[in-house]
Amino acid sequence: MKFSFIDETNQSFINNTNQKGEIYFAIIGNNASGQTCHLDKNGTLIPCDVSDNDAEGHLTKNGQNWCNYFYTIKEVDEIEVPHIISGRAYISLGSPMYLKISHANTFIQPDTANPSDPNVDVYFDWLEFTIDDRGFHGNTTQVDQFGFPMVIELIATDGHPQEAGILKDRKRSDLFNKYTETVPAEFQSLVHKPHDEKKAPFRIIAPFKGSFANGGNNATYFDDYIGRMWRYYTANQLKLSIQEGTFIGKVENNIFTFTKADSPDTKYTINYPKSWEVFECSGVFATGEAIQKAIQAQISAMFNRHILEHPEKKREPTEYYKEAPANYYAEFWHLHSINNKAYGFPFDDVCNQSTLLEHTVPQELKVTIRWD
Repeated sequence: MKFSFIDETNQSFINNTNQKGEIYFAIIGNNASGQTCHLDKNGTLIPCDVSDNDAEGHLTKNGQNWCNYFYTIKEVDEIEVPHIISGRAYISLGSPMYLKISHANTFIQPDTANPSDPNVDVYFDWLEFTIDDRGFHGNTTQVDQFGFPMVIELIATDGHPQEAGILKDRKRSDLFNKYTETVPAEFQSLVHKPHDEKKAPFRIIAPFKGSFANGGNNATYFDDYIGRMWRYYTANQLKLSIQEGTFIGKVENNIFTFTKADSPDTKYTINYPKSWEVFECSGVFATGEAIQKAIQAQISAMFNRHILEHPEKKREPTEYYKEAPANYYAEFWHLHSINNKAYGFPFDDVCNQSTLLEHTVPQELKVTIRWD
């Protein structure tokens, strides 16, 4: 299928960043053999190699060499994309990104939580996708950060395009202003500002990338709520109906223990979580086999949305985030996204609230990049 890139950043991007108006993209993912690859401008998947870091045309920053898989959309605004597993299309404004291939020939993802990462002062964002025998599966995401507004439009043979992303009438500057005006004080710390106050902020990072991370100033944000829910479900049961069946949960010996209604001998457990594990959907929410992980995803999502004491509301998104504590970073992106769908935390796909678009016979993915 074809990816096409549409520039709607206009002059405002240049004015607000003091950078040239070039837009860059790179596509990276795994081939059918599981090798990490990058896509060249002819649509050919090329296995990544550690030697790419020093290859001809490499980038240099902070005294290191970085591989260069990027093209400008002036150079290549359309590209044929073959089957790719766990792919990412990275898009950056003003300069390419600085990426590294490890000695195991795998891709080291940028980490804006690390102040020494060379991309902390680069305006970038990405979309995630897989193209396989079953078609296209992809989404925009704010799981790790928000860089700038994007919309993806999936066009398929049935003539009914699907869209996802930030609402088209939302300017980047207005989003940043609205974010700092509306989210609780703890979440305002997630705005990543440059030292030069004349330049636009770089991004808004996810809670688990910022002060809500393990060891951060807000690392205990959910602690009281976790304790309250553990006490509540010591005395009460939680009935959870998911694709894998109906499960009954109750806290026993400080462990949230679930049994399937029609086979109560098998137990699925969640140990007492840390607050940062709720935001990151990791640790106790990502252990065990498939059914246990499916239950953990549901509970983590209900923590983030503050509906764990009201499981009957789990399919009612208008009831999410009504009480504190909650993941107000995630709520913000839902409020400003097409159809109120966003990927604001790793398990935001629970109850189909994410930006996932799928089709068995895709033709084209239009990616519109905006600023103002």
